[in-house]
Amino acid sequence: MKLGKIYISLILLVISLAGCEKEEPLYTAPEVPIGTQSTSFFMGENYENQLWFEFSTQKTASNPFGLWDIGFSMNETNKIIINSGKHSAFNVTSIDNVDFKDLTSIDISKFQWRFDNPNGHVDSLAFSGWCKNYSLGKAEPFNRLYIINRGADSLGNKKFIKLKMMGREGNSYHFKWAVLSDTAATHDVYIQTNNNYNYCYYNFGIEKEVQNEPLNRDNWDLMITTYKQVVKEETLGQTMPYILRGVLTNPNKVKVIELNNKIPFDQIDLTYAKALVFSNYLNEIGYDWKTWSLSANKYAINQNKVFIILDAKGNYFKMRFVDFYNDLGEKGYPKIAWELLK
Repeated sequence: MKLGKIYISLILLVISLAGCEKEEPLYTAPEVPIGTQSTSFFMGENYENQLWFEFSTQKTASNPFGLWDIGFSMNETNKIIINSGKHSAFNVTSIDNVDFKDLTSIDISKFQWRFDNPNGHVDSLAFSGWCKNYSLGKAEPFNRLYIINRGADSLGNKKFIKLKMMGREGNSYHFKWAVLSDTAATHDVYIQTNNNYNYCYYNFGIEKEVQNEPLNRDNWDLMITTYKQVVKEETLGQTMPYILRGVLTNPNKVKVIELNNKIPFDQIDLTYAKALVFSNYLNEIGYDWKTWSLSANKYAINQNKVFIILDAKGNYFKMRFVDFYNDLGEKGYPKIAWELLK
């Protein structure tokens, strides 16, 4: 009996000691997977979608391309952007000291037309210099009438829009607009910026503000989309504007450098990346990681182009493209290989 009691007591002691043992903290999985990852995106064969991606969380989002015509920045640079990629003829011109009633038709050949340079710099935009100053939360516009050619003849009387900026006060932009044939401003718009996004957007076709950025401005790095850019035409030996499909980076502190055949992808490490000088051009990644092959009648990936991305959180990622087609051979499915540098 005594042995039995001793045996039971020992068991109870072991159980009690086990119950007092300090719990090990649960292992926290790294936010970014270790090693090379791959991510595929779906633009569609007709490039109907635009894609958004954040490296540190692997978050992706998509929405239809072409939701907006004009956008207004939330920061103090007073940037106004246009969606030049909607049509090859989507351009802007302006005339000083002209009222709405004085311009109801236009000979497009007599004006100099501009579109936004996708590098994103304020002096490279069609609406560059629309205001005289920005101080104490106010922007005073020049007396300038802008004509926006939205490009497609199918837009009818909304192909040409005339617009006058009335100013900005705090987070509110004020503008008036009408179709070209109208003798007075038919729309008086106040549009509020939202600090969660880089821009607020407006669509002349549906005559209202639209949401274009599906992710908070702090929660994406790359946008794969359609845009317009001046490109040198090799066969003709001259530069021409083209509608392109490529990558633009988040203007909110994301920077990039392209390494064109400088170092193999596998040899890039954090020490190497930190010694580089990065670009804040939004189109630094751009479109030419792929080239059209006449012999193959399809796009070929440029294997020499490697990119390093410095995100807003201070993380370094290396990235390269590996494909532009899905398993069925359909174009519009860009695929990237990327890795967090530690």
